[in-house]
Formats: sequence, C-alpha cells, structure tokens
Amino acid sequence: RTNRMAGRATRSRVLGLYRDILRRARTWKDSQAPAESEYIMEEARKLFRRNKILDSTQHILEKIKEGESRVELAEHYGNPYPRMYYAQPGVIYKSGNRAKTRINPEYMHSYYDEDEFGLGTAPSDDTDAAKTT
Repeated sequence: RTNRMAGRATRSRVLGLYRDILRRARTWKDSQAPAESEYIMEEARKLFRRNKILDSTQHILEKIKEGESRVELAEHYGNPYPRMYYAQPGVIYKSGNRAKTRINPEYMHSYYDEDEFGLGTAPSDDTDAAKTT
C-alpha cells in the first residue's frame, strides 16, 4: 500500500515536471526564439518517452532531479541547451591543482545514456584516477 502511494506521488511529480517544461517552452523568451522553444519541447518529449520504462523509484527520482536541474540552468543562463563539462583529467588549474576526475554534472546523465554527442559512458572515478597517476 505504501509503495503504491509512493508511486502515485512520483507519477505526480513526473507529470508536473513535464507540464512545467512544456509551459516554459511555450513562453520561452516571449517566443522570440522559436527554434529554442521547439528544441525544449522535442528534448522533453524524447527524454520523457525514453525514461517511461524506468520502474525503480530511485532512478525515477534521479531523472526528476536531472530535469529540474536543466530547467533551473536554462532559466538562469537564458539558454536551453545543455552545458557540457569543461575539466578534463590532467588539467592544471591556476591554483596549481591538477584535476583528477572529469566533472560529470547531474544534468548530463541523459546524454551519457544515449551517447548522442559521442561522449561515451560517464567515467568512473577509479578509471580516471588510474589514468592521471
């Protein structure tokens, strides 16, 4: 019984997020950027359809968090396209510290899943640490 209630709450959050994204797409930058509005709608449709097969509450909640992060970033920067990570293993910062692992932000997990951009799978910390030592 509790599991069913949790499922309803999760479903409600997913549908609310989807409606929120589509609403934002319709009003994106006062419709001055129709290509961006279309991108937001297509991206939402694609990712929500792909993730509808998820049955683990934990995975669903991770995808909700990813979606919310992308919405917040898009609003903040005024840019709906994903922001890629920039630090590669072995990069030396101005402080003199060396990056040991690649930065894999939460909002990029869907891109690792589909590898649309040739990013490959998200590297584990062990793999990158071994390469830089």
